[in-house]
Amino acid sequence: MGNLYSSLLAAMALLWTSSLPAQNAADTATETSAPSLFEFFHQQEDSLPLLRLDTEWGLLVRNKMKEEYQAATLSFRQDDGSMAKLDVKIRARGNVRKEVCFYPPIKIKAKKKQLSALGFNSQNELKLVFPCKNGSRYEECMLREALSYRFYEAIHPIHVQTKIVRLEGWQEDTQRHTFYALLVEDEENLAARLDAKVVRQGVLRSSALERDSYLKMCFFQYMIANVDWSVANKHNLEVLAVPGFDRMIIVPYDFDYAGFIGSHYAVPAPSLPIKDVNQRYFLGYDVTKEEALSTARFFLSRKEEILSMCASFELMEEKERVSMQRYLSKFFDLLEDEKKVIRTFANAD
Repeated sequence: MGNLYSSLLAAMALLWTSSLPAQNAADTATETSAPSLFEFFHQQEDSLPLLRLDTEWGLLVRNKMKEEYQAATLSFRQDDGSMAKLDVKIRARGNVRKEVCFYPPIKIKAKKKQLSALGFNSQNELKLVFPCKNGSRYEECMLREALSYRFYEAIHPIHVQTKIVRLEGWQEDTQRHTFYALLVEDEENLAARLDAKVVRQGVLRSSALERDSYLKMCFFQYMIANVDWSVANKHNLEVLAVPGFDRMIIVPYDFDYAGFIGSHYAVPAPSLPIKDVNQRYFLGYDVTKEEALSTARFFLSRKEEILSMCASFELMEEKERVSMQRYLSKFFDLLEDEKKVIRTFANAD
């Protein structure tokens, strides 16, 4: 009887063990098919999600340089109309902004079990950018940066996704703040979406990059008058190994120093031969005449789409929309002149 019982246990154990791979595969499939919290907000194309963030706002501002997590609650409406509430941790993030801005950009970290219970996958971090300070001017700067991300979506298929949201800041049952804010896709979500790997180590050379994406990125930065980036140290650039590409792809982010944005604290690096961020300066390296002309033609093919984005951006006043179109039109006017294109962008020996 003992041998029979032992044999039965062994058979059951074998059956249970053999079922593990299938169960693990099912769990993985469920995890993969479930959206991330960021994707849930991003997919709401025709509306601005309303987020409520309950926390001790004074503590966030006072301790922003320490980047210490503090308790918070994030609430939002689900697809079925019910309200979801997540117990999260938040902390200040970023470099310059947390020093010069009253409201620092933050990282939100949710509990994976709570996310799973709501039908989300385990990617549990959000990056949220606030206006630098109170006032319409600072909100406009944040909206211009959001629009810059949209420009790059029209320029290259591999880009950082963003979503403008309406945020209510609460503390102890009192609403303290309300403004537009910007959700920015973090590198984990970006890599998962593209089935890519983030390259973090080592000094990077432009020769190691996929050339078409590099050229378009350089021209884009010139278009918005941004010189706050560097290939060598990956400053404000995500570097990705993406399936289907033999070389690495760089993806730009953080445009608050661009002249197009108009941030009050933006200044060019002392090493650059410009004194104001509104002076466009090309940082592309080893660009041939043929590359300069072909990339200029590509951007001219996107001119109407990009200017239309400005004209139809209803979150901003009409005068601001006209101002943005005027700013970008100077770039496109330059591209119409082949001699100026070669003189501005071609720098290969």
